[in-house]
Amino acid sequence: MHELLSRQLFDKEAEGIARAAEPRDWTVFTIEYPTIDVGFSGEGRPDLRVRMICDNWDEQPPSVQLLSMDGAFLTSLPRGLSGIFNGSLHPLTGRPFVCMRGTREYHTHPSHIGDLWGNYKGKSENSLGGILTQLWHAWRKTKL
Repeated sequence: MHELLSRQLFDKEAEGIARAAEPRDWTVFTIEYPTIDVGFSGEGRPDLRVRMICDNWDEQPPSVQLLSMDGAFLTSLPRGLSGIFNGSLHPLTGRPFVCMRGTREYHTHPSHIGDLWGNYKGKSENSLGGILTQLWHAWRKTKL
């Protein structure tokens, strides 16, 4: 995909993410092409920072990196975090990852390479805001 087109699609969708952040108490570290970097924190849940790398959006799904609030890559999942948050090491990144349709790590994992991104892109739940909201909802289910 041409970078200018990717940037335009990103910018259009990023506007909604910025509006959604405040009422959801997200800590926004950056929303600037090609990166969306947001932290989730709340009582009774482990802090989690997710960085979505959205280069080549929406030809490819975003890569979702799991981080500590200080920006360090997680080497293991915080206690209580499970579900779509996979504590095993992704074969391409060597780090814990999000195993969810709509993430690059899911669609490039050997278990899911037949489940093509093209089957999901363009649906509202797989917009950048939709993917981030799914991550947030999964995090909210976590109990320490």
